[in-house]
Amino acid sequence: MQAARVIAVSLLCVVASQAVAEDAAVQARAITCLTGMEQGESSWPECRSLLFQPCAGFVVGAEEHLTCLAEQKAGWQTRLDTTTLTLNDRLTAEGSGQLTDLLGQWFGYVGNKCNAVAQEKADISADAARLGCEISEFAGLSTEFDSCLQGKSLSPYCILQE
Repeated sequence: MQAARVIAVSLLCVVASQAVAEDAAVQARAITCLTGMEQGESSWPECRSLLFQPCAGFVVGAEEHLTCLAEQKAGWQTRLDTTTLTLNDRLTAEGSGQLTDLLGQWFGYVGNKCNAVAQEKADISADAARLGCEISEFAGLSTEFDSCLQGKSLSPYCILQE
């Protein structure tokens, strides 16, 4: 009986690890696409398709769709949190201060923007629209932070330590 539990837990860990790896791969492709938009190598429709590919098989606004979007949002939030911590460690004190101010404003901006998008799409699914907007914003900011870490950002906060 105990051996069966160990096997079951091991299988769940393998499945969870595969899901995390798949999410990371989807995020990496989306970030590459979003980065390419800045250089005219890709377009928003291409990137949007990549961002929402994991949830594309569900009916918009259905419970499964909202669950999928919430999971995707959580994944992007985790990526953004991790990237923000890494970035803060690499920025100068001045850059870190500017980033903190930026993030303080950014979360309010995203909340207002995504609530407005949800109201516009209420006839389809306000919840799906809000989650989709948040995913897009988290992915966009993750892309910007990755650019900064690679030394490719021109944003004023992006002052990396020598």
